[in-house]
Amino acid sequence: MEIYSRNRLYVSGDEQDLIKKIPVILAGSGIGSNIAECALRFGFENLTIVDGDCVEVSNLNRQNYIYEDVSKYKTESLFKRLKHINPNAEIKFITDFISDDNLDDLLSEQVIAINALDFTTDIPVKFD
Repeated sequence: MEIYSRNRLYVSGDEQDLIKKIPVILAGSGIGSNIAECALRFGFENLTIVDGDCVEVSNLNRQNYIYEDVSKYKTESLFKRLKHINPNAEIKFITDFISDDNLDDLLSEQVIAINALDFTTDIPVKFD
């Protein structure tokens, strides 16, 4: 794909095709918003983003959100941003916090799990 043509310096065409399909879950979309965008731009097109938080003004200096996103769910705002970058990507968003009740279900279909969770509970450790 032309969108990833510059990646040929780092990965082969076959590797790029593999990357595209690998299911990736991103837990936490604060600082994780930057990771999600980098992953998508590199070619990971099967993303699930999970976070129950909303964008706050104090997030704008370090997270991938704009003022219009304030008070909206981070996952939904990030989903829209990522779909503007690559509308063909398979991106899902879940507006819920990861907990003991949903952790196993969320991880069950994933190959790569990225932990960008806040350490306010022991969930980040369990996620790992």
